[in-house]
Amino acid sequence: MNSRPSQLNEILAAGSHLLDSGQVTAEHDLKTVLSSRIAKFYSTLGRDRPAVVCDTIEDIHLETAQCALQVVHLVQQLLTEPADANPDERASQGDDVFHEATPENAPVLGTRDLSKLRTLLAMVFRWGIDPSLGRIELAWPTKPSPDTVTAIIDLTSTPADYRTLSSLLTCLMSMMFPHGVQASLPQTYITTTILSRHMSGLLKASMALGWLPRSLSSEDTPTVDSLRPPVLRLLEILPLPQVMTDLGAILSSMPPPPSHVRRLCSSLLSKNLLRTGGIRALYAAVFGEQDGPEDPQLEKYEHAGRVLKSVPSGMKPEVSMHPAFCHLLGTKALYSRTISPIIAPRLIDILSDNVPATYRRAASFAISQMLDSRFPHSTLVSSLTLPIIHRPIMQVSNVSLEDTQHRRLVTLAPMTPTQALSTLTILLLNTDPSPVFISLVLSPVMPALYALMFHLDNAKASDPVLKESVKGLLATWGRVVERQEGVDILWSVLQSDRMHWEVDVAGEVKRVAADPSAGEKLALLTPKDLRKEEETGEIDKNFLDLYPDPTHFVQYLKSLSRPDIASELFVRLLEIYHSSKVDQESDPMRVLLYLQMTVQMQTQLSDNSSSTNLLSKPEHILIFVKHALETPVSASAVPKKTGQSGGLGLDDLRIVHNEEEDLKDGDSDDEEPGGMNDNPGEDNMIETAINLLLATLEVNPALSARNAPVLNDIFSLLEPFANSVPGSTRDLAREARLVMTARLASTSTSWPALPTKGEENAQEIYQKALKLLQDPILPVRAHGLLLLRQLVSSEPRASGASSTDAALVPAIMSIFMQSVQEDDSYIFLNAVQGLSAMVDAFGKEVLGNLIETYSRNVTTIHAGGLSKQEVDTKLRVGEALGQVIRRCGDALGIYSDTVVPRLISVFRSSYAPTVLRASAVSLLTDCVKTSLVAVLGYTNDLSTGILDLLQVEMVPISQSPPREAEKTKAEEPNEKEAIDSKPTAVNSKLPPLRRAALHFWTLLLQQLTRAVYDGATVEIPSAPFLRRANVTLGYIASTDEDGIVRVMAREANEAIDQLNRAMLGM
Repeated sequence: MNSRPSQLNEILAAGSHLLDSGQVTAEHDLKTVLSSRIAKFYSTLGRDRPAVVCDTIEDIHLETAQCALQVVHLVQQLLTEPADANPDERASQGDDVFHEATPENAPVLGTRDLSKLRTLLAMVFRWGIDPSLGRIELAWPTKPSPDTVTAIIDLTSTPADYRTLSSLLTCLMSMMFPHGVQASLPQTYITTTILSRHMSGLLKASMALGWLPRSLSSEDTPTVDSLRPPVLRLLEILPLPQVMTDLGAILSSMPPPPSHVRRLCSSLLSKNLLRTGGIRALYAAVFGEQDGPEDPQLEKYEHAGRVLKSVPSGMKPEVSMHPAFCHLLGTKALYSRTISPIIAPRLIDILSDNVPATYRRAASFAISQMLDSRFPHSTLVSSLTLPIIHRPIMQVSNVSLEDTQHRRLVTLAPMTPTQALSTLTILLLNTDPSPVFISLVLSPVMPALYALMFHLDNAKASDPVLKESVKGLLATWGRVVERQEGVDILWSVLQSDRMHWEVDVAGEVKRVAADPSAGEKLALLTPKDLRKEEETGEIDKNFLDLYPDPTHFVQYLKSLSRPDIASELFVRLLEIYHSSKVDQESDPMRVLLYLQMTVQMQTQLSDNSSSTNLLSKPEHILIFVKHALETPVSASAVPKKTGQSGGLGLDDLRIVHNEEEDLKDGDSDDEEPGGMNDNPGEDNMIETAINLLLATLEVNPALSARNAPVLNDIFSLLEPFANSVPGSTRDLAREARLVMTARLASTSTSWPALPTKGEENAQEIYQKALKLLQDPILPVRAHGLLLLRQLVSSEPRASGASSTDAALVPAIMSIFMQSVQEDDSYIFLNAVQGLSAMVDAFGKEVLGNLIETYSRNVTTIHAGGLSKQEVDTKLRVGEALGQVIRRCGDALGIYSDTVVPRLISVFRSSYAPTVLRASAVSLLTDCVKTSLVAVLGYTNDLSTGILDLLQVEMVPISQSPPREAEKTKAEEPNEKEAIDSKPTAVNSKLPPLRRAALHFWTLLLQQLTRAVYDGATVEIPSAPFLRRANVTLGYIASTDEDGIVRVMAREANEAIDQLNRAMLGM
């Protein structure tokens, strides 16, 4: 028997013929050359060449591959089988030899021999295994694709190819496991070469035949079950990174592997991920062991993410997902018993600072992709993942909280709060800044993080890195969170109890329960506090230990630069403060917290230079103002019950209202039932709302009802408060309505750009006046009214503008009508003069509006329900009408049909307040005094109406006892005081009405007398009517209880006598 080295040399020499590098001449084709090499190979081994039909070049390639495999197999046997060779023979070899890591008596191989073996192995796979597998795959059915071109496939050679491939794979596996599957791999160069260069090809072909489904197997192509154990053994003993690489190479190979191979690879890949270090091995296979000079491409991150997201067929998502995340997040958990009872070791460093940055980015990317709502199992992943990070932050450290969803999991190494904070920071730093993802991760722990930041800020010494990390997390959350979610989370901080944190000597933070030894703060402004004030110049504003500290919380809110969140939070604070203040059972400390928080927000967030200005986002403020104004209005609509509700009393049965009690007991400040000042708390809320409205309008010059329709509703809601009893609320409401009217007017008209020289044009005056009217300072607003009055004046200007645009008339008139209600005399007089000037400029249109305002709801039964403010407004409009009438002069006849009939209807109305009827008679007197011609058509009606009024409404001296009949002069003004203190009273017996009527009748008679003397043609009352008037006035002059009325009646009789003499020509 030849020695082992000689056998090895002989085998290698035979293999050298297969690798003959001689040049192929033109006379010999490749097929002939390869055939001659095979013949030399068998000749060298002393064997006969098998009788094989080689019709094609592929057949010659396959025979060459089989010969190469024989060489490799024989060499492997010589290297692995024990022999009797003397170990000293290896010393005679040269230095350029490769010593196998085999027993000491194994032969040695030179570097050229190693190169030959590599080439022979390459031949086995390139000319033997790969082509054979390719031809077999063509016989297996696949899903047709639209781009696939149908081709004719020869299936007659498939069984032969299948047997050949099976024999090749069986031979290779016997080389890998010569002593059985459970034995270790032989430590030879051939084994190393197969594992490093051809492992994916070997696994792919072995899986294709070893796991062939029954639907594809047959008698000629049976499933090769003997290939399964070596394949599984290889996957078990190979390093995980190499397993991941090889399985990934099979999945991404071209052409794609068969469907059953692809499913098997995916399943094996997922199961290997569940092994200890599986995810790190995946990243090592995809990205390499260390960080490279350049960041990997996005495709690699996506590929690794897809592998982690895939759920193996037949495996529940909760089984495959949980261990993966336990690895990613650095915890150790027990696998579900449906898979195996093996404890999955913790992969500590994936999201920590001591791993390659590429791994951290890849792990963070995978988590963000799995938590994406588009991922089918995102809810499951969230329920398994987020509690692992959140629980150390949310729970008290000395209390064990077990979620029901995790009770079947045994946590061996729970995460500390410091580790959880580090994990959160790394996770957010290595993912895209997605608002949805950041909110999902941070929103549940935001209250705890804020409490930790508050603790660190108040601590005398704290870790600056930890402090900045917590502040960074909170700032990131606050700047990207959706508005409504941000408001809800911050509101939960305001409503929650205080969370206590502490830092131990090792620098670890942990949540603790409230310190029972701390007790409550029993002293305020102690000497210690006073010394601190002297040293720092400041006193602790939160001396009541409110949580959250209003100053600190508002500073954090300001740092977010989110005015939308701050505005809505401010509105919520105002609403709950109002409701808590009204509720008698509310916690006073909580009410104080709301008040302090509101004050701090007004102080810190109302600066125009601040990006978090509360008033820069007025939508929420305006909605709050509307809600605050609606509440008292709706409440006032509900009748209030006075006294006990035990049943009906005498007051409930009263039908006729007792006017005498009103005159005697009524106070000048009393208002109609259902007034606005019944509840001081409501008044405070209303004033706060209106002040907010004015401040919002001042900060936002472009805000008007045109771009904020809610201002229209607010304008209407302010009207009852503007007409309420005198007070700060009424003044604020009137100011707000005036500003809103001016603001709407300033944005409702577009002016053409006209060049001006010298004096300001109408556009500039109008805009300047509207701007001044919005100023909170009273004299400035008065100057704005003065400019408007000058603008509407009919006198032509030097600039050529003789009048104001007619489109501005409604806005200007609305401003004057609101200003005429002001208590300030300067503003009131300017408004009256402005209305008068508008009639001069625009005529009947403006005058008709004034008359309509004056007479509205006066001639109907509803006149008795007019409020004091409405009556006062009508009287002030009447003063403006008086100025208009006097300024018209002889031109009053143009407007007589507009003015006189409406005034007659007012003084004839028995439902109208007495003061309005007297005012109407006074205005008719002005008409007669200004131009008799204007009222000649109404003299008969006026004369008859006035005489009837005097005859019906006169009050003769009562026939009471002398002590009651004799009134002192000091008591006589009581009647005037009654009409002044109760202007809404409907009592036609009051003397001022008779006085006004007598004054009108006297003046009318005097004007008629003058006209008769002048020879004018006027209609004179008939003689019977004058005799009736003479008798009636004589009776009044003798018997009326009012002395002034008696005197005026005698003067009227004298005027009748003078008229009679004039008619007689005397």
